[in-house]
Amino acid sequence: MTLLHSHSWVVFALLFLLVGSTGIEVAGKYWSAHVVNAIKPAAAPQSSSRAIAGLNLTVPSSQLQTELHTITSQPATLTVGTQAVPISADTIHSWLQITASADKSQDYIHISPGNITASLNQLANQFTAAPTNQVTVNETGANQVVVAGQNGATLSDPGSLKIQAQQAAKTVMDAKGLQFNTPLQTVPFQAVTPAAFGKLLVANVTTKRLYAYQSGQLVNTFLTTAGAPATPTPLGEFHIWEKLTSQTMTGFNPNGTKYVQPNVPWINYFDHSGDAVHGNYWRPASVFGNVNTSHGCVSVPVDQGEWIYDWAPIGTTVITHA
Repeated sequence: MTLLHSHSWVVFALLFLLVGSTGIEVAGKYWSAHVVNAIKPAAAPQSSSRAIAGLNLTVPSSQLQTELHTITSQPATLTVGTQAVPISADTIHSWLQITASADKSQDYIHISPGNITASLNQLANQFTAAPTNQVTVNETGANQVVVAGQNGATLSDPGSLKIQAQQAAKTVMDAKGLQFNTPLQTVPFQAVTPAAFGKLLVANVTTKRLYAYQSGQLVNTFLTTAGAPATPTPLGEFHIWEKLTSQTMTGFNPNGTKYVQPNVPWINYFDHSGDAVHGNYWRPASVFGNVNTSHGCVSVPVDQGEWIYDWAPIGTTVITHA
């Protein structure tokens, strides 16, 4: 019994050493693998997007300017309705975005379909216009057309230019020429009367009368003096864009001399050339309704100028006609 007891301690010791060495070996392999994985370079992340074929071009930096000249000098036109409009090299250049590589050895030319769309719309919209309605008034018991009607134009399918731009973006780099087109649609004018306006001022520079209409009803009539023959009042349809209670007006006479008119009252500017409906204190009463004397303005006696100033807000339509 004593012998067995002593042997059991020996067996236990041998088992302890065996298990311990195995544990050390397993642990060593684990920590070795852990350390190797820790220092192993991470796998390169996969790109979440791919370059769109035809929209990017890589060129050596030494050839960039030659490549740009080839791309931007290709023939390109936009046909709007029946009118062909050349697209300039500067416009084509605005479609390109250029970035350099980190070492500056090569450049990347990118095409922006959005820039193509924007420039095509800008060119096409030069041929669009709102219609000018024909305006007829009854000043002397007979109808008279004071504004001639003119048809307008609009793009029939503006969305097509975006589609064409997206398609062309894939071939711009080929430098083989570009053609775009968009049809125009006529917008017919309407025949209207003063009832089409909230408030309306109509100046007849021949009869030297000014008429104020509100919702189609004549509410006031004034005797005026408009532009003299050498400095006539511009004719057409305008809108009051600025109002001043008083201002010193300056300018030049037909002979080149300068005039200065201080404290002109009740000013309603209706164009951006300095023409206005305003009060006039420096002309005798006999002038109004009889002689045109101004540098283009339509003026009335001071008290009537105040009435117009108070009655006509910014935005009021002003029609001048002969």
